[in-house]
Amino acid sequence: MDGTQASNNSVEQVVVYLRISEDRTGAEAGVERQRQDCLEMCSRLGIAGPAIFMDNDISAYSGKKRPGYLELLERVKLGPSRIVAWHVDRLYRRPRELEDLIDLVETHPIRIETVKGGAFDLNAHEGRLMARQLVAIASYESGHKADRIRRANQQKAERGDWHGGAKYGYGIGGVLVPEEAAVIREMADRFLAGQSVRQITRWLNRDDGPESPSKGKSRLNVWHESTVGSILCSARISGQRAYEPASKTTTAWQRRDRAILGPGNWEAIITPEETARIRAVFNHPDRRVGRSSKSLLAGLITCGKCGNTLVSSGLHRGETSIGKRRYYRCLPLPGRPERGGLVVSAHGIETLVGEAMITRLAATILPATGRGEDAGVAAAMEQITAARQRMEDMARDYGAGLLSRTELHAAKTAATATITSAELTLGRSAKSSALKGIPIGDEEALRAAWGEEWSIPQKRAIIAALIDTLTVKPAPISKRGARFRPERIELTFKA
Repeated sequence: MDGTQASNNSVEQVVVYLRISEDRTGAEAGVERQRQDCLEMCSRLGIAGPAIFMDNDISAYSGKKRPGYLELLERVKLGPSRIVAWHVDRLYRRPRELEDLIDLVETHPIRIETVKGGAFDLNAHEGRLMARQLVAIASYESGHKADRIRRANQQKAERGDWHGGAKYGYGIGGVLVPEEAAVIREMADRFLAGQSVRQITRWLNRDDGPESPSKGKSRLNVWHESTVGSILCSARISGQRAYEPASKTTTAWQRRDRAILGPGNWEAIITPEETARIRAVFNHPDRRVGRSSKSLLAGLITCGKCGNTLVSSGLHRGETSIGKRRYYRCLPLPGRPERGGLVVSAHGIETLVGEAMITRLAATILPATGRGEDAGVAAAMEQITAARQRMEDMARDYGAGLLSRTELHAAKTAATATITSAELTLGRSAKSSALKGIPIGDEEALRAAWGEEWSIPQKRAIIAALIDTLTVKPAPISKRGARFRPERIELTFKA
């Protein structure tokens, strides 16, 4: 009998199915052993050249699609089939999969032969009973094994042990890779200085940029925004151990914000406080100064007439040239006659502020980081985490009838106020990071960077870090017009 030949409804076809759940080396040694044993069994049964379907490094319990198994089912639909497997748990480990196979029996007779476990006929009640008993045992063993693995992983996390293979920045066992660590350090500095993930990805993909983590595994071999975000949010790069068992419904975003248990036993690339600030920006992107702004000073200029902030005006989609007639203006508000009417040339005030920034940075000496600064960031993150946990507990208590609506509202208001206050602390820390890595004291390098290198978000972050107030006073009636008048601008720096 030749099992590789397509058969009609009266001729039995023989197929071999091979599967192993985990193949860390990719050498397929496990499935190769199964292949040898299954082919020896086919030889004893007088079967030559059976069709072989294989799923290597795919768990049947995880619920992931098994391409080889799906192809086998399509082959079974061609007619009566005999399936040869090393053991029945190689074929399926979930009762639902067995029932799907049994559903085919009505029109497609199936017999299963196993190297370990004997044979049974799914067309007979006894065969179905045996198959259901075996799959129930396999499903229990898989679930029990998964529980043991999760508990072991949690214990490793609590000890701060390295988990898994090599990750970008680290080799096997958490050994630091200096070249990759330098790239991560630069990525973190750029992000905290105001650059977006997209800008960082573009910088990484430049012609002479660093090799991507795929290292030839991907056909394109480029950096992706999702990869950059995952690396930046990882607790690993700050020498910390995170653990949160992922479920089937856990999204990639949730996995990037896994709870940190404590320090790990490997060398850190950035500080834990920097990881806290990075995660805070990802979780609350509105706190980042000008994360997507197209104008340099919108929201940073104060109206000297009413105290409102000015917005960019006169800029159409895609227009960024200083040759366009752009302005910053105070928007009117119905019922508030003091609002609106103040306008200032965008080109004029942006040029003035740019010169002021370069002059200030050229004469600036950065003070040493305050001893309590990192502790303040850590305390703020702890307050946010605790407040969010209280809100979750309150929601459960309300659902259980332990809290009234009034009590829930009051408690949520208090927790929200705590989070807002802590986020302001993080915001101030994030702004101070804008000055890291820039050529302070070198006027020529500062002018080149301000004019050609730094993006608008970076410049906005630097302005927010240095300027205390930027106010535009109303123009005298006798001097109103389109001309920019520097005397209207009041700019004061932070101490």
